[in-house]
Amino acid sequence: MALLAGWICFCYWLYADEIAPRLHGSREKSWPAYSEDIPFPLAFSWASDVPLAGLGYGDYKTQFDDLDSLDEIVIITGFYFRDEAVTIGELQDLGRRRINGMLDYHQISKDRMMTQVSVQEISADVRSNPFEAVRFERIPVADMLSITDDTLEICFPLKDSLVIPQVCTNRVIRWFNKASKNNESIVHVVGTADGSGIAEPADIALDRALIIKKIILNAGWKEEQIQLSTGQRNSPLALQNRCVVVYFE
Repeated sequence: MALLAGWICFCYWLYADEIAPRLHGSREKSWPAYSEDIPFPLAFSWASDVPLAGLGYGDYKTQFDDLDSLDEIVIITGFYFRDEAVTIGELQDLGRRRINGMLDYHQISKDRMMTQVSVQEISADVRSNPFEAVRFERIPVADMLSITDDTLEICFPLKDSLVIPQVCTNRVIRWFNKASKNNESIVHVVGTADGSGIAEPADIALDRALIIKKIILNAGWKEEQIQLSTGQRNSPLALQNRCVVVYFE
C-alpha cells in the first residue's frame, strides 16, 4: 500500500510539474470570451481584468498580424475608472492587468512595445455594461528616430516620460559605436520639452538629455566632451516636441 501511494504521488507530481506545463504552458490563446452584445472589439467589465471579445474582434486582432516589421512601435494604454478600486495603487495595477490580459491574445515584441496606465472619466453605465479599457497606437519608428552621419534625433513617445522603446535604444547605441571615429570631438546633446498645450516641466528636457548622455558615456566618450543644453518646441506633431538632438562640433 505504501509503495502504491508513493507511485501515485510520483505520477501526480510528474504530470503536474513536468508534463502539463509542456503541453499547455506555451499554448497561445486565440480568442477571449465572446459576446455579440458587446459593441466593442475588446472590452472589460467593471473592476475586472478579463478581456471580452465583441463585435469586430476578428478585424481588431488582424491589426497585430503585420507587426513583425521593425518599422513600427506599439503604445498600449490601459484605462481604469476612479471608483473601480480604493487606492491609486490598486487602480494602476488594474490598468496594468488589463494590458497583460489583452497581450495574452496578441503577440507583440517587447522591444517594440510601450505601455502606460491612465484614468478614464465615466460617460455611460459602465458598471453594468462592458466598456473599452485598453487601446493601442502604432507609431512609425521614422517619426521617433532620425539619423544621419553626424546628427541624431530621438523622440520620446509618451508625455512626461523618460522611456523609449528598446528597438530605438539599440539603434542609438549602434550609432554612437559607429561614431567612434569622431571621439575627439565635442558632442552637443540638446533635450527638448513639449511647449504646446499644457507644457511639460523644463527640467524634463534635461532629464531626457541625461538619458542619452549615459548611452554616450557607455560608448566610450569622455564626460568633458559632452555639452548639455535644453529648450522647448511647439511642433504640431506633439511627438516631435519631446526629443533629444545630438550633433558633433
